[in-house]
Amino acid sequence: MASDDDHTPGYTIAIVLAGGTSSRMGGVDKTRLPVAGTSSLERVLRAAPADHLIVVGPEQQDAADLHARYSAWFVREDPPGSGPLAALARGVEEAQRLLTEGGPARILLLGGDMPLLRTETLTALREHATDRVAALEADGRTQFLCAAWPLRRLRAALDAVAHPDGGWQDLSLRRLYADLGPDELITRPAHGHEGADMDTPEDLDQVRRSAGARIALAQVRISEDVADNLETVRRTVAEAAERGADLLLLPEATLTPFGTDLRRTAEQHHQAFEALIEQLSAQHDLVIVAGSFTVADGDRVHNTVIARGPGVHADYRKIHLFDAYGSRESETVAPGTDLVTIDLDGTCLGIATCYDVRFAEQFTALARQGAHAILVPLAWAEGPTKSEQLRLLLRARALDSTSVILAVDQAPPPDYTGRAPRGIGESAVISPLGKVQAELGREEGMLVVDLDLAEVDEARRSLPVLEHGTAADDVFRRSS
Repeated sequence: MASDDDHTPGYTIAIVLAGGTSSRMGGVDKTRLPVAGTSSLERVLRAAPADHLIVVGPEQQDAADLHARYSAWFVREDPPGSGPLAALARGVEEAQRLLTEGGPARILLLGGDMPLLRTETLTALREHATDRVAALEADGRTQFLCAAWPLRRLRAALDAVAHPDGGWQDLSLRRLYADLGPDELITRPAHGHEGADMDTPEDLDQVRRSAGARIALAQVRISEDVADNLETVRRTVAEAAERGADLLLLPEATLTPFGTDLRRTAEQHHQAFEALIEQLSAQHDLVIVAGSFTVADGDRVHNTVIARGPGVHADYRKIHLFDAYGSRESETVAPGTDLVTIDLDGTCLGIATCYDVRFAEQFTALARQGAHAILVPLAWAEGPTKSEQLRLLLRARALDSTSVILAVDQAPPPDYTGRAPRGIGESAVISPLGKVQAELGREEGMLVVDLDLAEVDEARRSLPVLEHGTAADDVFRRSS
């Protein structure tokens, strides 16, 4: 965070304009319309990377809950209904009150009817807002209600456009940006449908078709003590639920790490692990996807990813076994044979596990079965170039399948010296065109992403490799 002149640290305050009803939307408050299971306003609040959240608009029945969950403060413009610039000025007044000790700060100016805003986009805008204004650009237009301003600069801009006798009644936001020179405003292009607002019923329909599930990726450390791992699951599920996740993705081998007695653990603990997952998914009303081990033929197990939750009950058995770099996973693990997808209120999610990521055909097959995103729990092995390989493979699989890749690894134990894979961290969210959208280091942590299904559709239109690959398959089949 930075001030407008000396780049010293400061606060970020999000001011969300959420006022009134819309005649084009039938007289309803569009910021409270439901989108993918929650209101548009709540989706904006949970996406905003800010130290303080100020909502300028009328309090409704959700105000107490939103204050409790997000520490969001509700204020009204004065007088009510006096327009967006007056509403913003009221928000700035409240922001200055919050900064009791003064000092630098940045303002994220957001619209409460823009439910597809992304945290990584808002973070990038915020980091650009040092001595300039940074705004989202969608369909060739600057989004006035998705921008970051240095607070002092915003205060000066408001003063410059105020009515001669004071106040900002009935002034539009456009006035605020009109005097910015080309070197004073920088823009970031929107991806997918993140720049959409909801001015018409058609806009609302498009937003609802684009709004995918909220996924939490939990990079956790796995213990050789199963009881410790069950407690980790409890704690992590509660955090994911608090952050509004529809689905929590845990790593491969969450039940017990590699290098332990997998068969005995599967026999003695898998049922209790599965029961806990089912209990927690019902308690917190979200889907949980986690790595376990189930009994297979002989003395082997299946490396099984279980998915449990409202309307979801699926098991994926890892197809490709890690017989590489001196390891022989097939000696203790039997391979699966079936691809698995799950549906989450219209978001189709494929499942693959760790070593599967080296096999492009599995990811393209999942995409052809309808997967918008592919969940990849990992217990990646340490070794020379292994970190570089993992990032390259994740990005390549995203491009092969034009799907979002959601990969979560174990956080490696700091003092571990054994040969069995215990993770390297570096969990990541990869866009369908191969861009790293969010990532972690080696420590424990959680990534949360709202899927934008329009981004997937857009990628598949611009890069139709799935369609072209089907045609190529026919050629290769005839030639063989």
